Amino acid sequence: MERHRRRINTTKRRKLIAAYKLPGAPGTLEASAPDSEDDFNAAVVNNGVLSFADGLSGLNREYIRKSYLLASSYVSDVLHIPRGTESWYEEFIKVMTGLGWLPVRSRFERVSRSGKGLTVQSQVLGIIAGLLASTSLSSPLLAALPKLAADALEALKQTPATFELFKRNSTVSQGADFGLASCAEMDGELKMVLVTYSTHSESKQVGLPFLEWDSSSFEAFSGQTCLVLNTSLINPKNLQLMRESAGDKVRLAIAKYRI
Repeated sequence: MERHRRRINTTKRRKLIAAYKLPGAPGTLEASAPDSEDDFNAAVVNNGVLSFADGLSGLNREYIRKSYLLASSYVSDVLHIPRGTESWYEEFIKVMTGLGWLPVRSRFERVSRSGKGLTVQSQVLGIIAGLLASTSLSSPLLAALPKLAADALEALKQTPATFELFKRNSTVSQGADFGLASCAEMDGELKMVLVTYSTHSESKQVGLPFLEWDSSSFEAFSGQTCLVLNTSLINPKNLQLMRESAGDKVRLAIAKYRI
C-alpha cells in the first residue's frame, strides 16, 4: 500500500514541478547533465544563502538549490506577492510542499528587538539555533547546522562577486529581506532548517552591509521552518523538470561557492 501511494505521489509531484514554471522558461528542453558540483558546499540562490553538510550528493544539492529557486521565484515572479510578508512566506511553504518538502515546524512572527549592538547576522543565527533546539530533530549532524550557516555567511563575505549578488537580491524598497538555510542528510531524508528575515523600515544604515546592521534599530519579521524531504523523490527525471521550469533563472540567480 505504501509503494502504491508513492507511485501516485510521484506522478502528481511531476505535474506540480511542471506547473511551477517561471516567466521566460522555454518549456521542454533536451535532457541535460546534473550541475557540476566539485566541492561547492554553499550557494546564493535568489536572496537565500544555503549551506550543505558533508555527505550530500551532487543530485541532492541540486534538488535543494532548485527547490529554493523555484519556490522563491514562483511566489515573487508569478504570484507577485510582496517579499517579506506573511503571505509570501505561506505561499513559499506551499510550493516547497508541492516539491516534496514536509514542514516539521513552521511559523511567521515579529522578531523582538534585541539589545543595541546585536547585528542582523547574529540575530538570525540565534533564531536558527533556537528553532532547531525546539524541534524533535536531534543528532550531532543536525546540531552542527547553525555553525555551518555561520561559516557560510563568513565565507560569503570573502567571495566578492557572490556577495554582490546576494546584496542586490536581498535589497527591497522597505529595507532588506533574505533567507538562511542549512541542510544535511540523515536516514534517507534531507533535513533543512530555514529562516527568512525581513526589515519593514526605510531607516537603512548607510555604508554597512545588511548583515551588519544593528538589529535593535528597526522592525523585523521572520519565517522559521524545519523541512524534511525523502530522498526517493530525487531522480534525474524530476531534476530535468525542475531545470525546465526554472529556465534562465538557474544561470542568473544561483552562485555556488565554497566554505
